[in-house]
Amino acid sequence: MKRRLVSIFLVVFLLLLAGCGKGTETGVVEKSAKPTKASDQADDKAKDKNGGKKAENQIIVGNTTEMSGDWIPYWQNNAADKDVYDMITGQGTVETTKDGKFVINDTVVKNHDIKKNEDGSKTYVWTIKDGLVYDDGSPITAKDYVASYLLWSSPQVGDAGANNSYGYYLKGWKDFSGGKSKVFSGVRLTGEKTFEVTLSADELPYFYELDAAAAAPTKLSFWTDDQVDIKDDGEGCYFSDNFTTDAYKEKFNQARRAIPRPSTGPYVLKSYDESSKTAVLEINDKFPGDRKGQKPSIQKVIMKKVNEDTQFDELSTHAVDLLVQAASGDDINAGLDLVQKGGFAYTKYPRSGYGMIQFACDSGPTQFVEVRQALAHLLDRNDFANSFTGGFGSVVNGPYGESMWFYQETKAELNEKLDQYAYSLDKAKELLEKGGWVYDEKGNKYQSGIRYKKMDDGSLMPLVINWASSEKNEVSEMLVVKLMKNPDVAAAGMEIKQTVMTFSELLNWLYRDGSEDAKYAVPTYQMFNLASGFTPAYDLMTQYTIDPKFLEQGTNTNFIKDEKLAKLAKDMVKVDPDDKETYKKNFVAFIERWNELLPDIPLYSNIYHDFYAEKLKDYEKNDLMSLGDALLYAHVE
Repeated sequence: MKRRLVSIFLVVFLLLLAGCGKGTETGVVEKSAKPTKASDQADDKAKDKNGGKKAENQIIVGNTTEMSGDWIPYWQNNAADKDVYDMITGQGTVETTKDGKFVINDTVVKNHDIKKNEDGSKTYVWTIKDGLVYDDGSPITAKDYVASYLLWSSPQVGDAGANNSYGYYLKGWKDFSGGKSKVFSGVRLTGEKTFEVTLSADELPYFYELDAAAAAPTKLSFWTDDQVDIKDDGEGCYFSDNFTTDAYKEKFNQARRAIPRPSTGPYVLKSYDESSKTAVLEINDKFPGDRKGQKPSIQKVIMKKVNEDTQFDELSTHAVDLLVQAASGDDINAGLDLVQKGGFAYTKYPRSGYGMIQFACDSGPTQFVEVRQALAHLLDRNDFANSFTGGFGSVVNGPYGESMWFYQETKAELNEKLDQYAYSLDKAKELLEKGGWVYDEKGNKYQSGIRYKKMDDGSLMPLVINWASSEKNEVSEMLVVKLMKNPDVAAAGMEIKQTVMTFSELLNWLYRDGSEDAKYAVPTYQMFNLASGFTPAYDLMTQYTIDPKFLEQGTNTNFIKDEKLAKLAKDMVKVDPDDKETYKKNFVAFIERWNELLPDIPLYSNIYHDFYAEKLKDYEKNDLMSLGDALLYAHVE
């Protein structure tokens, strides 16, 4: 599991969705045949009509979310960083289909077996194929797959601030990750090409079982050095004794951002310019292909930050070739106008996620549920969603999106059961009075101005909420008008104070990432506006955990500590993979509790639109696919 991934309009976190999603619609019907070979043949066909010269076989991708340069999703990389990570990471034992189903990657896996054990656990036996290599030609062996389980579950990276839940569902993970045992009993290295992982009986059944038993290779020496090794004496895998946090914490922080870095995916990260927020990727000619053997044909992919106000000017002048995940009505209409003029196309698809106001639920006024609920009643969410999406989206009432099969199949039931938090100043006042916000600054009965609440120590807390918002953000600008400066907010007796910052800094405050600077570890802001995206294993267990270790690592970015919510999040996935009816029932129960506690105010779930120059062919995207997966099957004409 990985922490939830966030961006200005989406977050892409370790948190997820299975089953069937809706398909995509493409704005331009005309398509051309895909090349049968990789980059050289595609490039030979790309001739300039005037001079007969080869057109540059590249795509420039514009994203309004700025990359941070933190390329690994175990600390806090955002969705733009995650796009890069997905393009340089591959050769996993399991992949997802276009509709989000988990399947064995036959390009990598020679064979596999599943054994049911007497203690109720289940062992997956993996044998990988010969000839797998990193981009530098160095061999990939079973030890590289084992390294992923051990490194990203280790107390060493956990103590360095990373989310070390990679092997959460495996036998022995708790003792290994907590430092009680140096041996990870659920992971076995049995040969140069063979390894085994055992799912703990305590964690079974699990709806995303195949994903829990999967791994992609990690080059251990890149994160440590050539002196650290992995051993197995028959009881499970363990690190050599020289692997300690003190010895390698600095190396971890360097490796998070280092270029060059090992690539197992279709592309290699060649460079990153911090000032322009631009990353350059080129084809990894050592990539064996995805589960179908598909290899990339676009030689170079340039990822760059674009300004929200000028992004369609850049597309129209070919300063960029592809704009991903346009979310607002203004942006979508601007893109559709461009398509109508000719030379451009678009693909639209429902989102696997939602935009929201996120609260810190352990500090300040928002630690009290009545405050969170009152704020929800002071924002007309239907008006907000219509204004922002321009009709290309809808209001949701929980952490899900329109593309999710289990939401679509329970939508009518949820609409009946959930509080819609209709706009009402009277209801907001009623909730605040119920919550004890009945005093003025002197401790007298509240009459007007800012409300106060008497705390257990006798002090008075003002109803003032500190809001961290990202710069040049249309959602932030709308929230200023429709919430912060809404006269009814002041009439209810509260104040919202906005601080504008870069999105990277917002994430530091959100995750309370003391590894970046000690100041971020101190709870300072109670309200954030951002969005969340989910990958194909919708598992929110660590997102709403009450485990102190995960809270410290920032996997629960709401810092909400509710035992019932945590249990319901776990119950949701503690279901046999074939039992979709129970999964849906548990999903509804979880959402009901979430809707009552309201750790976020859900604002919208979009119909995303990707706009691109017509030279990009066979680009078929949905929100259960990564950008890299879509580009893998596309080509430049």
